[in-house]
Amino acid sequence: MSPRRALVALLAPGGAAALAWWMARSEAAEPFRQASWVSEAPYLILALLALLGAFFHRTHLVYVAGLLAGTFAALQGLVPEAPRVLPLLVALVPWNLLVFMADNPPSLLSASGWLRPGLVALQAFVLLGLARPALWMEFTGGLEAPPAELALALGRSILPPGLPCVSPAWLGWGLAGTLAGLRLLVRPDPFRAGTLICLLAVAGGFLVREDPGACAWSFLGAGLALGASLVQHSYNLAYVDELTGLPGRRALQEAMGRLRGRYVLAMLDVDHFKNFNDTYGHDVGDQVLRLVASRVRRASGAGHPFRYGGEEFTLVFPGRSLEDVLETLEEVRRAVEETPMVLRAPDRPRRKPSAQGGRSRGSRHKVTLTISIGAATPGPEARSPAQVLKCADQALYRAKQQGRNRVCAAG
Repeated sequence: MSPRRALVALLAPGGAAALAWWMARSEAAEPFRQASWVSEAPYLILALLALLGAFFHRTHLVYVAGLLAGTFAALQGLVPEAPRVLPLLVALVPWNLLVFMADNPPSLLSASGWLRPGLVALQAFVLLGLARPALWMEFTGGLEAPPAELALALGRSILPPGLPCVSPAWLGWGLAGTLAGLRLLVRPDPFRAGTLICLLAVAGGFLVREDPGACAWSFLGAGLALGASLVQHSYNLAYVDELTGLPGRRALQEAMGRLRGRYVLAMLDVDHFKNFNDTYGHDVGDQVLRLVASRVRRASGAGHPFRYGGEEFTLVFPGRSLEDVLETLEEVRRAVEETPMVLRAPDRPRRKPSAQGGRSRGSRHKVTLTISIGAATPGPEARSPAQVLKCADQALYRAKQQGRNRVCAAG
């Protein structure tokens, strides 16, 4: 679990939803809740979200935008006309959001791609039957409408009288929110963060449904949160290395373009990585890169770490001299060397051995990882960041020639 990364993923969608919630509840924002356009604004934002989702091949956003638009329309039109449908609507929405946001669904060109839209259409049909039994019977050729007792039961409190009203429908929101939060902690991701914030925003919309302006701003917040998640996801694809979580090559190029005055660039390379990769396999090689990245991130001090490519990493130290950062680079080198990596044998049993049987000594062993580092700073022969980086790479090559597991400075 990574609480810090989960909090970072929540920043963009959470900020968008918090702004919308302030607009929904603040007295200072009362004119914006009473504006003539506010009742149409959620449809506009959700339509834009659907278009962006289609453009970026994120089909689940298209479906969720339609689900949110339909829910908002039901709260504005269907629920005032037939309040008995509200508990069922409250019970269905959170689980639909979780199912649609769980992954990117198959294309509608395949049979499985119609499963989720078909499920939503069936639910909408049942809700319409509860709200308008006569229309249901006319459309189905006399088939009896769904019993209203089901929806009413979902609205009754499951606690004794005198205690706060907790209905099965609202209990479902708590369970769905808990599940969304756990999924986010296990694997922080912009869309998982957006799902959690969207659940909270839509729940707020249900709570303030009697105020049309506040309800509209709540659904606006849900759409904006998912839009912010899409922007953050696109940013991560462009600038963040998926394997290590460090900023990638493009982010490094932009960071180098902003460098002025004094700075230090350092190139880091995992020693004997190719032999290690060939011996233990690419999966273990990926684990090595993640381990090295985590140690570099923790020990880099004022340096900004980047994944350069392959087994190479880059550290950028703005406003520093070589003398300032050499000790930091030594700490980075030692941090990697002093963190042994445990390798498990392919035949290691999946279940932990019992206390009587003991632990097999041959089931795993430790290996020591080392890195070589080359550092450079601007000078007469290296004026631009690209030239400084080339000098750092040459210093790295010298560190390899001198026996690896060491820091070499250019010059």
